[in-house]
Parts: sequence; C-alpha cells; structure tokens
Amino acid sequence: MRLFHHAKAGDVGDGKVGLFGLTALIVGSAIGSGIFALPATLTGGAGTLGILCGWGIVVFGMLSLVSVYRNLTLRQPDIDDGIYGWSKAGFGHIGGFIAAYGHGAGDAIGNASYLVVIFSALGAFGVFSFFGEGTTWTAILAASALLWGVNLLVLRGVKTSTTLNSIATVAKVVPIVLFIGFALYHFDSRVFMEDFRGERHATSIFDQSKTVLLAAMWTLIGLESGTIYATRARKLSDVAKASTLGAIIVSLLLVGTSVLALGIMPAAQITTLHQPSMAGLMASMVGPWGGLLINLCLIVSVVGALIAWVALSAEEVMLAGRGKSATQWLGRLNKNGAPRNAMWLTTGIAQAMILVAGFSNAGYLALLSFSTSLALFPYLLSSMYSFKCGLNGRGYEPEKAPGRYWEMALAGFAVCFVLFMLYGAGLKYVLLAAVVWMVGLPLFILGKREQRQKLSAVEWVVCLGVVAMACAGLLGLFSGYLSL
Repeated sequence: MRLFHHAKAGDVGDGKVGLFGLTALIVGSAIGSGIFALPATLTGGAGTLGILCGWGIVVFGMLSLVSVYRNLTLRQPDIDDGIYGWSKAGFGHIGGFIAAYGHGAGDAIGNASYLVVIFSALGAFGVFSFFGEGTTWTAILAASALLWGVNLLVLRGVKTSTTLNSIATVAKVVPIVLFIGFALYHFDSRVFMEDFRGERHATSIFDQSKTVLLAAMWTLIGLESGTIYATRARKLSDVAKASTLGAIIVSLLLVGTSVLALGIMPAAQITTLHQPSMAGLMASMVGPWGGLLINLCLIVSVVGALIAWVALSAEEVMLAGRGKSATQWLGRLNKNGAPRNAMWLTTGIAQAMILVAGFSNAGYLALLSFSTSLALFPYLLSSMYSFKCGLNGRGYEPEKAPGRYWEMALAGFAVCFVLFMLYGAGLKYVLLAAVVWMVGLPLFILGKREQRQKLSAVEWVVCLGVVAMACAGLLGLFSGYLSL
C-alpha cells in the first residue's frame, strides 16, 4: 500500500493540486495532537522568556530544514523516497537504513504518545476517570486494543478516506481558531509577565529554553511532508512555495497557542492542568463546554490521524527493505498492498512503548521526546546531504549557480540546528534512541547478506558505535541512572 508518492522526473505537472491545496495538505499533516497538550508541556520546565527563546530557536531551525527539503526536491527530482532516498544517496545503505528505520520507529513511538493523549482526554470525562493521564493499566489495555485494531484495518487495505481526513482536519482547526480568538479576548498582560524569567524553576534562561526544544520540535514534525505531495502538484514550484507557506502557518498557530496561553493563566497553574491542557485553559475562559469541545475534537482528530500514521510508520520502514538497505522481508506487501512485515514491526514498537509507559509511568512528554530524538538523525543526514550537494555542485546547472551558496548556507544552518537539538535532547534520549537502532541492526545485516555483500569499514564503525551507545543506555536504565 503506497500511501504517498515521491517526485520523479516525469511526474511533475501530471497532478491537479494547486498552491492552496498543497498548503492545506501540509498544514493538515503537521498539526496533530501536540498542539492540544502544548501549554502544559512547555511550562513544565520554562518560564515565559525561556519558552519564547525556545520557540525562536525551533521555528528558525525548522524553517531552515523545510528549505533543505524544498531545495532537494527541486534540485534532485530523480531521487525517490524523500528523506530515505537523500540519506542513501549521500551516505550509502547504512545512512538510508538509519533514516528510514529511525524515522519509522520514531513515528511508531509517536503513535504511542497519540494513544496516551487520547485516553488522557477520555479520562477528563467523569465516566472515564479510570483512564487517568492515559498511563493507567486500564488505559494501557484500551490503547493496546485500539492500536492493534487499527493495525488490522490497515493490513486489510483500509486507508483514511478523503471524508475522514476532512472531518479530522476540521476537528483540529476549528477548536484551535476558537481558542486563539478567546485567548486574544481574555489575554492579561499582568498574567503574561508574572514570573517572566521563570524564577520558580531556579535555572538559567538557556537551560529553560532547552527544555522547550523537543516538545516544540515534536509539534512541527511533519512539515517535511511537503515533498511527499510533489507528484500531486500542478507545478513543482508550487511544492516549494507551499512548503514555506505551510511552515509559516503551522508555526504561527503553534506559537500563538502556547504564547497566548501564558496570558490566560499563570504558568505554574498551567503545568498542573490535566492533558490536553488546552481543554483546561478553554474551560477557564468560557466554562465547562469549552473543555468538553476541545477534548471531543482532540479524540476525533487523533483517531482519524492514527490510521494514516500507523500506515506511514510502516511505509517508512518498508522503504529500507524495498531499497535494499535492509532485508527485503521488510519490503513485502500482502494481497491488499499493505507493507505486512514492516507493519508488524512498527506496531510492535508502538506496543512496547505503551507498555513501557505503563510500567514506568512515563507520560506524553517522555514519549514525544523519545520520538523526536529518533527523527533528528534522519533530519541531520538530509541536511548534510544537501550541504554536500552544494559543495560538489550536484543538481546545480550553471544558470542556477547563484542560488547554490545561499542554499549551502541554509543547509549548514540546518545541520547546526539539528546538532543543537541533539544537545538539547541530552545524552539520555540519544542513548535510548541507540537501543531502538540496535534492535533493528540485524535487519540491516541480513539485507547485506541477501545482497552477498560484506559490511564496509564505515558500516562496521557505525554498527559498533550504535551497539556501544545502546549498551550504555541499557546499563543506565537498569542501574537507575537513566529513566523515561
């Protein structure tokens, strides 16, 4: 089941989607559950100034990444499969595997966070209070049942229909617009300036901004989907414009929501709100019906999106098998065209993380931080490849040469941004991400055997490095030094 197509040289212009349609698709893909939980997620470790600084770093960084994806789409139309294809072109099969498996596994863990926030939203209703914050064992069992139910639906070839996607998009956009409107009306500058520097956290502004990075980045993951829709575009140039415009719109919605919240309720109170925290803020402005509306819209939108994201995570891992960067077993499709084996793998990863959330009481924030850390490495490889193309001139004909050095600069800034994000994530999530890659390494090695190839020196170094980091992560978990 190919949910998405990537641009090839002869494809552009065959589609019928214009600039507005492409922009809407990108916005719909990027806006997920994160925005509904964002206020409490950000205030947990930062004051107003720290949140503003964190957003400044993330927005400019993500815009540079969007520029990288846009430029690679325009300059390298012959490379299929987006982030996986660029990573493989730049760094061989090991780079392609790290990108495809890491991105797919990260999305699978993101699905686990989706399920946690769904049942946390249900827990806000008195009759479902036993779901708590989405990590009670009742919630874990219900989330597991929903996850495998969606898995079976997708294996049968069921995809989100246009109607369902439209309903999910409306369910997301309407409450966000209402929230921003009421927040503007109820905004109190005195509340906004209260504890502006975050003295209650007893940390520097820099350290506070670091706590914002992963949560803010999580809400912006999906902006790269602009490249996915290239074959649907009337003009390839529309993809570039839509990517930039979509990124700006999504950034304004996310930043506006989280910043305006600081003028409604003191940050210390926002932190204590039941997730999704937007519901509590809405209820404080307009009464209980506002919280009810937010929770209901969240459930509808996330359940609708879950089908697509369960399929997409498997699709990303499947690319590694189809592209011979892993065992071809991953690339096999069932009679319905669904990536059967990749689906079992990614759903298994999501299930494992749901169980981890139950045993460790790790909530939404821990899961999204884990998911984001895995996505950063594919972003890094894509950015490095874009910079490499600028250096060797690949995709730059003489008449296009003037834009070459500017695009190199953007790619260089994107590389620095991702490295800073990894620094902000901290050693804990980097080591835990290595555990996920180590579990997948046998799939890469088996793929090499199927091709009757030996691991190169570089591949050996990468594999041993991943194993060493994973062992350190596991030792930290078992010793209690690290935790989710």
